[in-house]
Amino acid sequence: MTSTPAHITIEQNTEVLKRYAFLEKACMRTLSGWLAGVPEWEAKNEIGLHLWESADSADHLYQRLRELRCYQPERHLSERMIRLGQMLDRAQNSAELIATIYLVVKKQLLEALRNHPAVTWSEFDLPTVKLAETVLPTLERQVAWAERFFPEVNERYPGWQAWRDTIAGLLAADGGVSGMDTPTDEPTEPEDHPLLLPWKNCQRMAGWLIFDPSADFEPDRKAEPEAHRLWRFKHYLNEMTAAETLGSILWMTPEMIWEFQHNLARHCWDEIRHSQLGMVRIQQLGLKVEEVPQVVQIYDVMMTLPAVDQYALLTTVIEPNGLPEKTVNREHWEEIEDEISAAAVSYDWSDENFHVRWGKKWTPVLLKIYGYKETPAEIAARTEAWLMENTPVKMQQKMATAAHRSTDEGDAQPY
Repeated sequence: MTSTPAHITIEQNTEVLKRYAFLEKACMRTLSGWLAGVPEWEAKNEIGLHLWESADSADHLYQRLRELRCYQPERHLSERMIRLGQMLDRAQNSAELIATIYLVVKKQLLEALRNHPAVTWSEFDLPTVKLAETVLPTLERQVAWAERFFPEVNERYPGWQAWRDTIAGLLAADGGVSGMDTPTDEPTEPEDHPLLLPWKNCQRMAGWLIFDPSADFEPDRKAEPEAHRLWRFKHYLNEMTAAETLGSILWMTPEMIWEFQHNLARHCWDEIRHSQLGMVRIQQLGLKVEEVPQVVQIYDVMMTLPAVDQYALLTTVIEPNGLPEKTVNREHWEEIEDEISAAAVSYDWSDENFHVRWGKKWTPVLLKIYGYKETPAEIAARTEAWLMENTPVKMQQKMATAAHRSTDEGDAQPY
């Protein structure tokens, strides 16, 4: 009689997939909270993409779990696994963050998913095999980036190895990523790792220029088209602060349902993309990223507000107020045959319309979940009044004033 390799049961398969999903969600949350705290520009851009990819991988896993009749994917997870998810947040610097998220958790997830088709009954569990084939290339690229980038932060943050070993040891003590390995002894938790999240100030590398609001003047679009274009794409580059704000909002709202978190992770990546379109254009126009003053003040002042206020302000005030200006800019750049700038703003405009729709959907839910007595219209009015007094960006004040003028005159919004 031919011996058959051991395979896990459908119940065991479900439990393993629950752990995969939890770890991807935990990576999403930690990367979201840390987006503002990482000063390295390349890492910010990669983390902004990877937190969305982690959310999307978790969403694929949740879908498969529902097909396996598991509707509470975090039910009966081990206490140690839940604690590991929380401890990932307690990195102290970029090296500890990347070493634990990528070189421990994601690297082990990568190996586990590569092996999963051999562990499950592949002939009968083809949806899970296809799921592994879908998420594996993303994990491979993420881990490869971390391995390539890590030498840049290795010596900048000495002592990172101890925290890496703590997280790796805690995961091993819980049976590894799958929970099916032989558990090891749990490591002693260090006492010198306080929680730094949420970041109250967004971080940049030492020596980078900081925005001076008093020196920010918008050139005339028609009279000085080249100066106006450069000015506008410098501000696009600074949409990194919008991504950082959304990352902190995501981290600060764990009570919200998964659909909101998934949407917010995508919203965060969209703002990373908007910053990147600014980066592409200013480099094409002859500047380096580090030569553009960073508008860190807008993140810092937003973080004086609760997360719900920040979300409502961004999606029901700032983003809708900005839509008409994007339309005007696209028409202007098309008129002067600047196809690149027109294409860039057209995708930004499309994304922002979707964000406004999300704001209309989720602001009422946030108000209810977090016990606000205001209506969406009331919190929009209150936070816009706050913005007019506190924003360091004159453009936001100008857009708000123009939006109210348009409303008073009865003009329809372009969305």
